[in-house]
Amino acid sequence: MPSPPLLGSLAVQAPSLNPQRVYVSPSTCHNLSLFKDLLREYRRLDDTITMRLNRSNAQFRDRDRAGSTLVGNVQDMACEYVWKELMENWKRRTEIVDYCVNVVDQSTNEKRMALQGLEGDARAQRKMQAELFAEEVKKADSQ
Repeated sequence: MPSPPLLGSLAVQAPSLNPQRVYVSPSTCHNLSLFKDLLREYRRLDDTITMRLNRSNAQFRDRDRAGSTLVGNVQDMACEYVWKELMENWKRRTEIVDYCVNVVDQSTNEKRMALQGLEGDARAQRKMQAELFAEEVKKADSQ
């Protein structure tokens, strides 16, 4: 018998059939649109917190009714589950942001050092200053 299609809030909460693992690299940090898309995915959990709490509550209540050995209040366990999920999500998001801030800062510092070394070449200085300005704009947009 085929499995029923995912509908309603379960479809939103269920893991994707084609999960993607995104490896963050320096190029991810420098590509502002990709970086924003990545953070948007991380914020999705925050944005659906009410639905997730309700869904988690229902799941733990169903387990309790089915006779699973649950210790404690069903609502407290559901809340704790969602809280742990949120904390892990926030931790990963913070790690990505910190990594990218360090990457952009390092790149900016390297360009400043290169700019100091180009004192005689006005054209190369202007090009390096434009790149530095672009880095600063990226950093300002991401905050």
